[in-house]
Amino acid sequence: MRKVRGFITFLICLFPSSRVKNFSLKLLGHRVHRTAKFGSNLVLGKSTISIGRDSIIRPFNVFRNMSLIMGEEAIIGSWNWFSAAPALLSAKNFTATFLLGNSCGINSRNYFDCSGGISFGTFSDLAGVRSTFISHYIDTKTNRQTCKPIVIGERTMLSSNLIVLPGAVVGDKSLVASGTVLKSENYPSESLIAGVPGKFKALRSGEWFDRSFGPSSVLFADDE
Repeated sequence: MRKVRGFITFLICLFPSSRVKNFSLKLLGHRVHRTAKFGSNLVLGKSTISIGRDSIIRPFNVFRNMSLIMGEEAIIGSWNWFSAAPALLSAKNFTATFLLGNSCGINSRNYFDCSGGISFGTFSDLAGVRSTFISHYIDTKTNRQTCKPIVIGERTMLSSNLIVLPGAVVGDKSLVASGTVLKSENYPSESLIAGVPGKFKALRSGEWFDRSFGPSSVLFADDE
């Protein structure tokens, strides 16, 4: 029965955004608000979808063997890949979840390994393209696969071409510069983080970090 439901979900998710599509997905056990816009995407394997009020997922993303939990008024662009490896089911801290808070934005052409879980706090944005998030690794001491969650705080801006490694935690109201490698470390709030590996560079402030709307109005300008 689960395979049949998965196949029907796969077919329905190929259709363009519509309220009929949202209602059909709800009948299959997914949680998709009637005002959400869920474009033509590939939903594969044991994936589950939860999309909040007025949130948007643009076309041509892949969701594979993971759970998407998306808050209200959030946006995911196009050509992103979200996945988790079922082979890691017995690995420590395996969750296979991607949590996107209210009013968050994820731009296009990024890769997310959700095996250990990835979360973005309210009003946070991933700008630019070609960022890679990896939440599992091989522990060479024990020769076992291990997962660690990646946590992005609230009102934090991540720039383009990042590498984010298992266990990275970024505090609230921070800015991560393009090309940074975030390692398994707790980075402080209200900071500028840059470099390989990423290090605290300076305190950071500005109107963007205290805005009452989101995602950024210019974040998806090229996709309109």
